[in-house]
Order: sequence, then structure tokens, then C-alpha cells
Amino acid sequence: MVEYQVSQLNNFLLRKQHLSEETKGEDVLQVAKDIWGLHATYASTPYLSLFNRIINFRKESLDRELLEKRLVKIRCVRKTVHIIPKENVSIAFSATKESIQINSEKYYKFIGVAEREYEEVSKSILKLLQNRGMNTSEIKKELNTEANLFPIINIMCDLGILVRGLSKAGWKSNSHTYYRVDEYLPDVNLNKYSQEGARKILVSQYLASFGPVTITDISWWTGFPKTQVRKIVDGLSDLEHVTIYGIGEHIVSEKDVNKIKNVSENNNHDINLLPALDPYIMGYKERDRYLDKEYFNYIFDRAGSGTTTIVNNGKIIGVWGFEEKPIPLIKIFMFEEDGRISKEIEKKAKEIGNFIYEKEVIVKKCDDMTPLDKRTTGGFMTPLK
Repeated sequence: MVEYQVSQLNNFLLRKQHLSEETKGEDVLQVAKDIWGLHATYASTPYLSLFNRIINFRKESLDRELLEKRLVKIRCVRKTVHIIPKENVSIAFSATKESIQINSEKYYKFIGVAEREYEEVSKSILKLLQNRGMNTSEIKKELNTEANLFPIINIMCDLGILVRGLSKAGWKSNSHTYYRVDEYLPDVNLNKYSQEGARKILVSQYLASFGPVTITDISWWTGFPKTQVRKIVDGLSDLEHVTIYGIGEHIVSEKDVNKIKNVSENNNHDINLLPALDPYIMGYKERDRYLDKEYFNYIFDRAGSGTTTIVNNGKIIGVWGFEEKPIPLIKIFMFEEDGRISKEIEKKAKEIGNFIYEKEVIVKKCDDMTPLDKRTTGGFMTPLK
């Protein structure tokens, strides 16, 4: 069995994820395809993920792909919202809809929405959205209703009746604009694939974007049971098993085996300031490759959500955060000080700060940080508060 060093694997995956300087992309759609999709539970995450992966990335470049519907927002893997290529929407929907719809139904019933209320309000929403898109506030005002629209709209999206479009309130807003699926994506058949067929394709796509990985990684990312993942993997013919020194056995596509072998040693420092829930961090359950165990609770909260990270050559070395008031500020917390890269980190911090605020920012170093397992829910979004 072929064996690789951790540094070799990290360098390969940095390149695959368009996070090394020489592999940054120019095309938003192609990069999104290469990394499968962009985590979009929080509005700013996909923009910051692309800022790290696209040469001279501009926010309107992602907006354009969404407006022209080459990229689409859908709740799918890990029951979270992603921005994915339109060609993969049917696959993601069929592969994940069972668990997502069960979860949505439980949620709206827990909130107290009765079946009859859902049926009446959902019909009114569908009629209202004919040939136009509206956000929740606009829908509520137009319908003149006191109903709790969020859980109703939420399950309508998860059932494939509505789809989330570009926010009218800007790139940092989680206020989606909603459209009817039959009008927004008239050429997409959400029921094109069986669950079994869709899950097999999805696992293959994941391996292409994130491999080498483990069965645990695949199950974590897809949300599929390990027994089902093993069955799917056993049925794929183009896979090999390799060993990562000190970590263990991993699965990889045949075409990637030689690519890893031929990746040259990286003598430079590839520094990235990745956003919370970035695909590079959230793509794996087995994290020894890029994170020392002693810092695990500084990066992941109890729900498994990953915070904003400072990554050097594929390994997490610290945490960053941003604040706008009273002045635009980028905060830096390093696990260990390293004078060799401190200037490069400060430079990257100023660059991403300028992207966020469109003005010069101050970079501030923090001496300590409260681990995320001791923070309240959602603390991973403001790790250095």
C-alpha cells in the first residue's frame, strides 16, 4: 500500500482546493465545481471562501453566477445550505432530501405550525410568488398574516417547492429572496435520480473534491450511515487505499494517486484566512492532518461547526475574527508565535479586511481565546469577541 507524508497530503489538498498561490482560479463556477460547493449557512462565508481561492475576486462575480442561475442555493449535505452548480442540484436533492425533510417537518411542528395552517399559508405563498421573488418580510406584508412564516418557507424549500435566491440586502445578509422552483429552475428535474443512484454519485463527487478521505469523513460530510457509505465505496471501481504516515488508511481515486506522488515540496508559506464553515475545514471529520488535538476546541464547537481559521501550508495555526465597530478591525489569535510568518499573516489580514469593509483596517493581536466548547451556541461566528 502506498504511503504518504502528512505534509505531502496537505500540499496536495491545498492545490485541489485552490488554496495555494499557484492554483488559485479565475472562474467562480469552475472553482465551485472543483470543491463541490460553497457552504452558505451564513451569507458572507461563500464570498470569503472565494476570496481565498479566486485571483482578484469581486463580490459581484458570485452574485452574477447566482442571478444567472449557474449556481444555486440548496439545503443538502449535513442538513446545511450550500451554493452548488445547477447541474448537481438534482443529485444533492435526491441524495439528502429524506433526512432533511424529516428534520424540517419536526421543526415546524415543534414551533407549533398546524398541518392546516401550513397547507393554507403555503398555497398563498406559492400564488404570491408567481413570476417574482420576495423575501420573508415582503411575503408577510403582502399576505397580511401573523403566521410564523420562517418554518413554513423553510420546509417549502426542503420539499423542492421554493428555492433561495440572492439576498436583496447585500452579501452579508441572511435574508433570502424566495422563488418558485418550477419558474426559477424550469429545466431542472428534482426527481431525476433515485436516492440510491444520487448517493452513489454524491460520494464519487466528494471523493473527487476532498480525497484522500476515510469512511468516517464521507459519512460526516454526506450525513449517510457508515454502513451505506461502505457499500457505496465497495461498489466504486476507480478507488485505491493509501496510508498517511501517523494517521492511517485513506481512500482516494486512482487518478489522484500519482498526483499526490508528484506534488513537489512546498518551501514557501501558503497563508489563508478562511471563513467559518469553509469547505477545507468542514470537509472532514478526521482532522489530525490539519489540526493538533490540543486545539480542537478552539476551532470546532460542540455541534461540529468550524470557526474562522488561519491556515499555513494546510495546517491550522490560529484563529481570526473581524469587527466593524467602533472601527474596522481584524483580530488575530495564534496558537504559537512564529516570527517567520507574522508579517505575511498581517498582510493577509489587511487584505481580507479591505475586502470585507472596502477600507483600510487595523490588525490587532489577541493574547487569549475562550475555547468554543465553553461558548454559547453560535460562538464560532465570533471566536475572538
